[in-house]
Amino acid sequence: MNYKHAIIINLLNTPSVGRNRVRVLLSSIGSMENPFEIDSKILCKIDGIDIKTATAIKKYRHLTYGEKQVKRLEEKNIKLVSYWDDNYPVLLKKIYDPPVLLYTIGKALNKKEDMVSIVGTRTMTQYGRTMTKMIVKKLVEAGISTTSGLARGIDTMTHRETVNLGGRTIAVLGSGIDVIYPSENKQLYQDILENGTIISEFPLGEKPDRKNFPQRNRIISGLSHGTIVVEAGDRSGSILTAFNAIDQNRDVFAVPGRVTDAMSVGSNRLIRNGAFPVHKGDEILDIINDRLFRPIKGIQKTLPLNLSEDEQSIFKHLGHDPIQIDDLRKKVGLDIAQLLQILLNLEMKNAVTQLSGKQFVIS
Repeated sequence: MNYKHAIIINLLNTPSVGRNRVRVLLSSIGSMENPFEIDSKILCKIDGIDIKTATAIKKYRHLTYGEKQVKRLEEKNIKLVSYWDDNYPVLLKKIYDPPVLLYTIGKALNKKEDMVSIVGTRTMTQYGRTMTKMIVKKLVEAGISTTSGLARGIDTMTHRETVNLGGRTIAVLGSGIDVIYPSENKQLYQDILENGTIISEFPLGEKPDRKNFPQRNRIISGLSHGTIVVEAGDRSGSILTAFNAIDQNRDVFAVPGRVTDAMSVGSNRLIRNGAFPVHKGDEILDIINDRLFRPIKGIQKTLPLNLSEDEQSIFKHLGHDPIQIDDLRKKVGLDIAQLLQILLNLEMKNAVTQLSGKQFVIS
């Protein structure tokens, strides 16, 4: 039995302690030490630990609860990964409030794993389905793992397509790892385990309560070099995952949609506020490549081979950040009619994509 994990479980179960204090406490005394055996006066010298908290810790010094939980996990073949373990993901450790303990089942977590999260609406359209499959295909081909939340819609499509293509995907639950939600994803849950991992921060038996999902979302984005929002309505929870990614200093991508589509309201708003507009995996790889643990060789911005001289002169001024046509006109020195004609040609050659508000990005 791993008594270190039993100690952590006991601490997390101690009233008024919480994961932040647990992390500070064990980092201060050393993760191999038993805080329940340390004198209260010494505990009170640690940031965030007052006499009330020290007293509460002492009341939970018997490890019966933690030991019982560890034994249950061993019987179910569920592994625990603590913040201090060697295989705790590096990217997740860098966020503001990383989990102290992760419950995992399936393949082991990797300390350094190149991963991208894909999230979106539970009520995806055919457009969302198609775009998710296209993006996942490119990521899997590049050896990039995917992560999402096992929810209906875009999450499910992300996991399913990754599994179908033989890639590795990580599902982060907003419930205990033994509580599959939604229930129709029971088979997908099992299929993920073949090459991927299911993880949760919540103890066994925890129901998928509404308050759990914001905590889950920070893990999804925290595991990843970047987060892609495929489709998101006006109040979609996937927008909160994107905000987490921003707070964690990670890239945010969004798939543009028609302004009249309800499931693209949130995605388009993210683009207006600075998210990278994307519609294929190459664009994502190009942006995150220099931060990958195993960079992909040969990725660079290349010109399509069939562009005319005029088209190349315009294309060189375009990038992944949207540029408004008036700003582009000032850069290239052409009149608006001539510029629009060249941009139309570029769109027809699938080299450029026009976004709302006469904004343009490379395709």
